[in-house]
Amino acid sequence: MGKKILIAVTALLASIYIGFWATAPRSVDPQQYQMLADKYQVRIVRDKYAVPHIFGARDVDAAFGLAYAHGEDDFETMQDVLLVTRGKLATLHGVDAAKTDYLVQFMGVWDVVDAGYESRINQQTRDHAQAYADGVNYYASENPDKIAAGLLPVTAKDIVAGFTFKTPLFYGFDQAVAAVVEGRYGTGLDKLAYLQVTDSPQPDLGSQGIAIAPSRSDDGYTRLLVNSHQPLTGPVAWYEARVKTDQGWDMAGSTFPGAPVILHGHGPTLGWASTVNKPDLVDVYQLTINPNNEDQYLLDDQWRNFEVKDAAIDVTFWGPIRWTFHEAIYRSVHGPVFKTEKGAFALRWAGMDEMRTLEEMLAMNKARTKADFEAALSMTASPSINYVYADKEGNIAHYYNAMMPKRPVGEKFSSIDWLGLVPGDQSDLIWQGYYPFERMPSTVNPPSGFVYNANNSPYHSSVGEGQPKPQDYESSMGIQTNVSNRALRIEALFGDDEAISREDLHNYKYDNRYAEGSVVDHVIKRLLAMSFEPESELQAGQKLLQSWDLATDAESRIAALGVLTSSPFVMALMREEPEPDLTEVFEKSLTLLQHHFGRIDPKWGEVNRLVRGDKSWPLSGAPDVLRAVYGEFDEEAGYQKATAGDSYIMFVEWAPDGKVSSRTIHNFGSATLDATSSHYDDQAPIFASEKERALPLDMATLMAEKTSDKRIGGY
Repeated sequence: MGKKILIAVTALLASIYIGFWATAPRSVDPQQYQMLADKYQVRIVRDKYAVPHIFGARDVDAAFGLAYAHGEDDFETMQDVLLVTRGKLATLHGVDAAKTDYLVQFMGVWDVVDAGYESRINQQTRDHAQAYADGVNYYASENPDKIAAGLLPVTAKDIVAGFTFKTPLFYGFDQAVAAVVEGRYGTGLDKLAYLQVTDSPQPDLGSQGIAIAPSRSDDGYTRLLVNSHQPLTGPVAWYEARVKTDQGWDMAGSTFPGAPVILHGHGPTLGWASTVNKPDLVDVYQLTINPNNEDQYLLDDQWRNFEVKDAAIDVTFWGPIRWTFHEAIYRSVHGPVFKTEKGAFALRWAGMDEMRTLEEMLAMNKARTKADFEAALSMTASPSINYVYADKEGNIAHYYNAMMPKRPVGEKFSSIDWLGLVPGDQSDLIWQGYYPFERMPSTVNPPSGFVYNANNSPYHSSVGEGQPKPQDYESSMGIQTNVSNRALRIEALFGDDEAISREDLHNYKYDNRYAEGSVVDHVIKRLLAMSFEPESELQAGQKLLQSWDLATDAESRIAALGVLTSSPFVMALMREEPEPDLTEVFEKSLTLLQHHFGRIDPKWGEVNRLVRGDKSWPLSGAPDVLRAVYGEFDEEAGYQKATAGDSYIMFVEWAPDGKVSSRTIHNFGSATLDATSSHYDDQAPIFASEKERALPLDMATLMAEKTSDKRIGGY
């Protein structure tokens, strides 16, 4: 868990009844899972860069193989993800992880999954999840020394529950929780703090997807850019894989640890890019507590009893010593409740009762036509995430996908501020259900021949006609209206290009410039209008920035000062935080550069580095540009290390005859944790040089470059 987290939850846990275990519970004997190999038949061929290509007769065979292959490359992170989902991460990582474990129980993740597992998801999904869980168990049976106490057996429910817990975090549920427990909700500072599952930067710092129709390309091809921005390591870092079965599961792309499907990428006939979207999907209700009974709240002029449940959180301190913390979780008809010094607040959020997300994702993975893909989305089982879509028939689309609460509308409710505190004493303000897929904003086959999303408003998804209009949607849906720098640059680059080539798309993707009218443009103009003491370093820096073209090339001697000065303002806008003081930031940037580089104008690539082990490479790019790079300055190393942003990149294209091909690159390589492997960093220099490699999609090409070929169960 990150450091900027639920401080109030820590206080709660510290005040709790404590139980003591002399020894940690032991895991079951992993050797018993050796027999699982007899249930599946899978072949895992690793290509030149050791990316796994997983083949099976059945979908469940490939799911088993995907888990096994991912375990070979990153079992430690997979294990952490599974323990997080169970609310048991503190058994492995101690007290800091207790806040995450509490959140899992507060959200009622396992109540939802246990209640609906047999009845709400189909047998195909349950079998798929179980096969993936079996792959983890089988890998553990071969590597018993890597297993945390209590991990085994991994079950299908663990896999399903992972989606119920993690997907709301992508649209910012955690930010609302942090604001409530820290007593800041309704103060106008609701989003000053944020909760993180790890110390890595938040996964919603950016992403973009772009699709080009044959009518807009110079050669009649359909093209798709898959370009999500994630932390470069950790539980939401991309892992590349390809799966192919005789039952029609055929996808190449990337996924997260613990996810038994490809989360974005392409199949033979269609593909999609995923980007984070953030409509208003969380409501906070202020409750009135009975002054004579703190376990009751007011609803429709009647006192109602809270439901009360015990949260038991197991924390490892020293070796085998554990403590069990207990805290009551209160629940009203609105949802779970936090009691703070500022009052009692109930939370209601999109996806709080949802466990079918994996079923929807599996249907997307198996889709072969636009109708199939839209049918999958019509399940409305994924709390959020945009999809930029393209297929071999030349269809392109942007779907602003979300489970949007069907809040009450009409004159009676016109004064309700759904972004602030909602009165908790009126039952008619407690929304029920979600808008159907047909009511989601979408841009499908617009006349312009291209669609995009860069974490911006769906009302800006192309140029010209065919885009959704704000007046067609209820304001209570809370649809985004923001426009990012990347959106501005996409429209500027693509808007007037009537014949977009393969090279154009590649060059546009790696554009590293800030747009006129962007927050950076405004910051620099403000800075240039300021007065500084003659002959001072501040004036020297100001003079340097007068000639900055707002580009962030690695060779630029102006970008370092420009980016370091403007990035805090970019991040403040993204996180909806107050702006810092411009003069202070400018002075700090000048001091940092002078101290570490002996000049205020080092090359940006000397400052901005991709680091893997003891190697590093210069990078172009910066926050909120299309070549997205987010970093943290390492005082000891003396440069900025990239931590998030561009990570897994895929260019997909369908020729006029329907044949698909793709080029991909990963920020590091397939061997996520093994620093002794050549595949720990073999893609890093290619990534830094803004190139990709051809993905081998046919067996002959794959076999010509394979680095290993493993069979499990006699495939």
